Amino acid sequence: MPYIVVDAGHGGWDKGAHFGAYNEKDITLRVATKVSNRLRQIGFQVTQLRTDDTYIGNASARGRQIAELQPNLAISIHVNSAGGTGEYSGAEIYVPIKEDSARFEYYLREELSRLNAFREIFSRAYTGEFYERYIDPQTLRFTQTYNYTDYYGIIREAWRGGVSCDIIEMFYLDNESDLYTFLNQEDAYVEAIVVALSKAFNMNYQRELRHEVVDRPEPLKTETYYRVVCGSYSDLNEAKKVQQALVHSNYPGVWIQPVEMKR
Repeated sequence: MPYIVVDAGHGGWDKGAHFGAYNEKDITLRVATKVSNRLRQIGFQVTQLRTDDTYIGNASARGRQIAELQPNLAISIHVNSAGGTGEYSGAEIYVPIKEDSARFEYYLREELSRLNAFREIFSRAYTGEFYERYIDPQTLRFTQTYNYTDYYGIIREAWRGGVSCDIIEMFYLDNESDLYTFLNQEDAYVEAIVVALSKAFNMNYQRELRHEVVDRPEPLKTETYYRVVCGSYSDLNEAKKVQQALVHSNYPGVWIQPVEMKR
């Protein structure tokens, strides 16, 4: 029985990336829980590191916890951000820099590509450099490995303990098109991870649901409105008189907003 550890990134006071009403910690917990439940149904043994909105330690601490558990593979679910530029989109997979086996990554790339939701597979060295990782489709191994230390604590500490851990950055939260692609087919992202793990570990699994593949929606369009402020009054009765005069003159949407002024 294959043993998988699933980590939901961030949690508790650590919100991770955020955009509008969306926090990374909430999305990662929801997806990690769905993935864990589906894997158990198939027959995987699963440990989910974070099962509620609590902070369970930094990335290095989680990597050490994964190493103690000794699973066949660990995945850490995350959501990406590019500082609000909207420049990037698509899922990124970060793998140990010395890892040569690419079975899971090959199948996950395949599944995410079906959703028009894949960008690239990377490793990152401790010094900060990024390395694109390429897969030989015949051997399902990475074409090149690097003798460096990993940058990301969860990958680095898990690898030191003999466990391969992948970070899955599902989409760019601050790219509205990417965000709504995910929101329109969240369960399809979950299914992509589950199917990829099932194929990687030769588990007999049929897709539970058919998921419609949708095109990336256009970013939400915004409109600019201009608010007119008609005076400020220290006497509420005076403010009400002005409000009533404006209403009688057919100006809609007139209201009184209290404003505290420091003296």
